[in-house]
Amino acid sequence: MSFTVVPLHNLSLAAGTNVRFGNGFTFQDLPQWVKDDKGILKDLKSTDRNGTLEAQHALVAEYEADSFGYPDPEWKGQKPKSIQDLRFQSAMLASLAIWLRQPSTVCFTVGFHALSRLNSGPILDTPIILQAPDHPPLRCHPKDQFNAVYVSHIAKAGELHSVLTTVPRKNAVWAALRAFWAALTSYPPDHRYPLFWQGLESLFGADSDRYGITRRLRERISLFLAGDDRERCELSDKVLACYDMRCEIVHGRWDEGPEIDHFMAETEAIVRTVVRHMLEKPGMLGAFISSKRDNFLDAWVQSQSLTPPQFP
Repeated sequence: MSFTVVPLHNLSLAAGTNVRFGNGFTFQDLPQWVKDDKGILKDLKSTDRNGTLEAQHALVAEYEADSFGYPDPEWKGQKPKSIQDLRFQSAMLASLAIWLRQPSTVCFTVGFHALSRLNSGPILDTPIILQAPDHPPLRCHPKDQFNAVYVSHIAKAGELHSVLTTVPRKNAVWAALRAFWAALTSYPPDHRYPLFWQGLESLFGADSDRYGITRRLRERISLFLAGDDRERCELSDKVLACYDMRCEIVHGRWDEGPEIDHFMAETEAIVRTVVRHMLEKPGMLGAFISSKRDNFLDAWVQSQSLTPPQFP
């Protein structure tokens, strides 16, 4: 048996809290054997080591592997990928799912890959940690830094993660998720902000037509999110204002004023709501993954209906 353990920082829930996530992960108490490790922990930088020792909870996955670099049997790509690397990637999606449900300072900076059996030998009493990959922390918006995270948020995040782990590679959704994660782990606002819009363009942009990008994003995002015509108009205006800020930054016209905080918060709220809708509404994820995503969104705009057309 092998383990991938990712300690979560800035989170304190009741001991024994246990929530199922996707891809074999469970939100649970941080295993004591991680804190008791006498080898790899001492080699971590002090912030990662202290953060691990202070952490109360972790995302933990158990799976069959008798070596580090063991190929993931569920991977469908042409070239084999390590089960440990893919589990760590899945933990990143789990952290993203928590942010989607409740943005806060909850994050991780290091994970641990451990084996309980070496080279087909006997099962060890305590797993041996063989590697501890690190990663930049997810950074929330300043207005979200005092948000409390409850078990109900973690439970909903687990449901989102179970769907996120089904997303295949090489499509608009996967490209968007990668851009959103890159944004969340970026600190300078002129780097972070355009990455959110890169992800939204992956989801709502055209496959080939590069003209009328702003109009297309306004129409598609507002129809996708709106519950009524009034809300659709408000969303359309919000998307226009936020995308204009993106253009100012990308084209070197932003003067680094304080207004970025407002537009960043608005954009992050749009991103969270878009991804939750896409994951939670039956049939919607498949439509965005489909090669006919662009045609589907065009048909939706042409219908001028808040109800989506037939899914591809």
